[in-house]
Amino acid sequence: MRINMPVTNIEREMQDGEFLVSKTTPKGVISYINKPFIAMSGYTEAELIGQAHNLIRHPDMPPEAFEDFWVTLKQERPWSGLIKNRNKDGGFYWVFANATPIKEQGRIIGHMSIRSKPSREQIQTADALYRDMREGRAKVRIVNGEIIREGVLGTIRHKIQQLCLKTQIVLLVTLPSIAVTTSLWLAEQQSWLVYGSVIAGAVLSVAIGAMLCRNISLPVNMMIGHLEKMAQGDYTSQINVVRHDEIGRLAEALKSMQIRAGVDFTETKRMNVENLRIRNALDIASSAIMIADATGMVIFLNQKVREILTGEKDEAAMRQALKDHLASLDQPQEMDNIKVNGRVYSLKLTPVMNADGSRAGATVEWLDRTQELTVEKEVVEIVQAAIAGDFSKRLPLAGKEGFFRQLAEDINRLMETTTQGLNDLAGALDALARGDLTQTITRQYQGMFGQLKEDANQTVTQLTDIIGQIKEAAELIGAASKEIADGNVDLSQRTEEQAANLEETAASMEQLTSTVKQNADNARQANQLASSASEVAVKGGEVVGQVINTMSAINESSKKVVDIISVIDGIAFQTNILALNAAVEAARAGEQGRGFAVVATEVRTLAQRSAAAAKEIKELIGNSVHKVEDGTQLVDEAGKTMQEIVLSVKRVTKIMNEISAASQEQSLEITQVNQAITQMDEITQQNAALVEQAAAASESMREQAEHLAQAIATFKLEQAPEAAQPFAERRSPNRATNVTRLSQSKASQGNTAKSAPAVLSKTDSDGEWEEF
Repeated sequence: MRINMPVTNIEREMQDGEFLVSKTTPKGVISYINKPFIAMSGYTEAELIGQAHNLIRHPDMPPEAFEDFWVTLKQERPWSGLIKNRNKDGGFYWVFANATPIKEQGRIIGHMSIRSKPSREQIQTADALYRDMREGRAKVRIVNGEIIREGVLGTIRHKIQQLCLKTQIVLLVTLPSIAVTTSLWLAEQQSWLVYGSVIAGAVLSVAIGAMLCRNISLPVNMMIGHLEKMAQGDYTSQINVVRHDEIGRLAEALKSMQIRAGVDFTETKRMNVENLRIRNALDIASSAIMIADATGMVIFLNQKVREILTGEKDEAAMRQALKDHLASLDQPQEMDNIKVNGRVYSLKLTPVMNADGSRAGATVEWLDRTQELTVEKEVVEIVQAAIAGDFSKRLPLAGKEGFFRQLAEDINRLMETTTQGLNDLAGALDALARGDLTQTITRQYQGMFGQLKEDANQTVTQLTDIIGQIKEAAELIGAASKEIADGNVDLSQRTEEQAANLEETAASMEQLTSTVKQNADNARQANQLASSASEVAVKGGEVVGQVINTMSAINESSKKVVDIISVIDGIAFQTNILALNAAVEAARAGEQGRGFAVVATEVRTLAQRSAAAAKEIKELIGNSVHKVEDGTQLVDEAGKTMQEIVLSVKRVTKIMNEISAASQEQSLEITQVNQAITQMDEITQQNAALVEQAAAASESMREQAEHLAQAIATFKLEQAPEAAQPFAERRSPNRATNVTRLSQSKASQGNTAKSAPAVLSKTDSDGEWEEF
């Protein structure tokens, strides 16, 4: 059993006439809950839907109660009883619960439960009983929600109630018959018992009648009473279902009907309240709304629509006009320009669908566009006038209210601000066109007009500064043009002096070029001779190297021959030893070994001669080896000497190459210098012509400066700029002696000396004249 914790002693009471409705799956998972249930439980709908129903179970409830609850529902029978539920915050609330299975086509698809408010006496009794059951003191059982007291009478009564009605009637008829028969038999035995038997039969008949009334008539009357209450809308009466006979099954069916009808009644009542609330809200809504059924017949018009359709004739005509549209409406539509009583409306038709997708009806919303169209026309006119350059038109405010009045006021303010801004900007531009730079925009603006004001005023300020600077510059240009002309005359004279010096320098460079070319030719020939000598030395070194390799090979061969002679000497020695041994063995053999002794003697003699010859050859070869070693040493020394000679020749060749390359580079560079001096001479001649052109240009610039001053005089400035200072002489103190210094430099250096051009020096101030 699930135990939900924590719990508190805070109780919440249900409201009178309030019903808590829920539906679950066959497994007890919540699938539906009404709003009072959500409010009482403290959970949200999202927290309850999809959760097991025991989420709200209180731990004080005995397990036997819920066991009986589920056993009864699984037997497809309704169940009633008091239940203590737990709130989300740990508190609790008591309900009288009625639950029944939901069947469709004979199959259980879920369970339905409706809960009402129990009385305080019921709560106290159930609370005490449940406490005793939890503590094991209560001798009771719960069957179909009913409390069954344990004991003989209670058990017999419960067993009898479990019998079907037919069996009960048979028992009620049979038992008196048996009793009467027994009494008559006893009466035959004793006469005084006849009167007792009659009395017993009468008492038994009364008892049978009372029992029949109790078991049949009374339950039927009680069910009639429940039906009457249900007909009056009271679905809270408690129907006891403890019997399994026909009366019990009838009571079960009645209870299931009571629960289901109670749920439907509660939901219908809730929907009626909600529908009434929606209807009242629609009726007092500021929007004009109509509702039609699936056939297109208008079934509801709110107060706003009745105000539009002032008469029954207008209402009937509108119903008939809209019926065909609404009957076939399956998509939202709009109908524009509907004119009623001098006003223009737009109708918005929207279909209303059932949950299964079938059409349930449609809604019609009336939008009054009379004022909107009027304002739209007025706005178009004022916009067209503004496009044409006329900003004097305004929207009339009469007859406008709400949004349209605010829109008209805003547009009028916009036009007024635009007119003022454009007028101020036009005035500033007009003054600027007339050359008056003293007028600016003083009115305060925001946004783009503020930006235009700042830009226009800044333009005037910038133009004022620029015109002042141009005026001052014109005066300075006029004063400077004369100085430029004077400088050009002086520059022409010095250019001629420079041209003469360049001619002398060119002649000297031609002589120097011839000398350097001759040195280059001599160096080239010496380089060729050194290269030949280097090649010969390299070949000699290679030959000496080959000789060294040959002597080394001879030395190695001589050493190998000595080794071979040593081997032959060893063989002769061994042969001599063997011959001696053979002679000894022949002597031992006597007469038989004499021939062998002669051969051994010959062999020994031959071995001795071979040893003597090998000794002499070894001595000769040894002397040859010593002489070859001496020759090899001398050849090695000769090879080292040749290598040094080759290295020296290579160094000489490298130096001669460098001298030759340097001579060629000098010859090339001197040729380039000669070409450069020739070009400088040509450029100097061109400079002389350009100086003359510059003089003419300076005169023209002076005239243009005068014209510029006359043009600037047409502008009106707030304050005249300071008069230009007289143009100062921009020449260095030694300018008059420049030509003299150049002539003295030429005389001191002679015909072969080079006269270098003077370096230009630039003064610190912009526009200062550059001097040589």
